[in-house]
Amino acid sequence: MTEVVEAVRIPELSATRRIPGPTGTKEPLKVSVYERMAKAAAQLMPLFPYEDAGSVVPCGAVMWGGPDKDHGHFFHANTVSEVAVTYGSNQAMLESGSIMATQKFHGVNSFLRDEKNPEAFVLVTVTQVQSTEAGQEEAMVAKCQKCKKEIVRHAYSAAAEGAPDFDPSQFGGREDDVVRQFSTMVGSAEFAVIRNSEEGRTCKNCGHVNPPHNIEAWRWANMVGQTRVANDAHRALRAAAKEANL
Repeated sequence: MTEVVEAVRIPELSATRRIPGPTGTKEPLKVSVYERMAKAAAQLMPLFPYEDAGSVVPCGAVMWGGPDKDHGHFFHANTVSEVAVTYGSNQAMLESGSIMATQKFHGVNSFLRDEKNPEAFVLVTVTQVQSTEAGQEEAMVAKCQKCKKEIVRHAYSAAAEGAPDFDPSQFGGREDDVVRQFSTMVGSAEFAVIRNSEEGRTCKNCGHVNPPHNIEAWRWANMVGQTRVANDAHRALRAAAKEANL
């Protein structure tokens, strides 16, 4: 005798759990993470030009070892979630193909097992979804190497364009900028300046003078500067076209 088994009904997903369709305001884009990071201006560089409120923002980082490498260690706090995907690694704490959801407050370093090893490398993306509500914030934190107490905490608004509390002038920007400064990049560059000051290096708890943070390994200020110049160049070209009646 054949037993008849009733099919299991799968409840229909509610509308709130469906990914909305394209709005038509953004062109669908595709890039190679390897090509983009081969020419990256800084670590944690956005791979696409969409960084406004509601955007999914994957950022790339590529790090490798060598006798003179020193990436240091710091902490990052973010009110929105981050997901890290490893697109290839060797002798690293992040395995190739691994996916990791980070904590809202997490440590950051090269993630290489031995950063003096020239064979060690890692290429990752860290993706976050920009909040459409007010209150998106980030912070960069450094701790004393000796006593592990906090020596620097640089907090800043990370409100994206289109969010209620977005302020284009926060990072020295202007309303007519054609490229917005990426808040994480600016905040990180500001953190590095504070961290490498005499006050930022000296622990108020134990008095230990910490070594400077290696800004060359991360190059945040490079991207901030290039973004500023790109906006100035765009304005200069528009001014020249206006003067020439074009």
